[in-house]
Amino acid sequence: MHTVNQTEVDNELKRNRDLRVQKTITAIDQAFEELILTTDYEKITVAELARRARINKKTFHVMAGSLLR
Repeated sequence: MHTVNQTEVDNELKRNRDLRVQKTITAIDQAFEELILTTDYEKITVAELARRARINKKTFHVMAGSLLR
């Protein structure tokens, strides 16, 4: 089994800024903006953010590194 590290994921995301990736990043951004208006920052969970963005938690974690940059 091959384990993918975050650097490999980041590099892949940079190369593949296709429409699907762009839509997912936009959905995460919008979900966060909605949540931050109604929820204390410390109380925002990955599960709620992913649910609002209509993605699974694994997708969020894969993309999280590149979103922080």
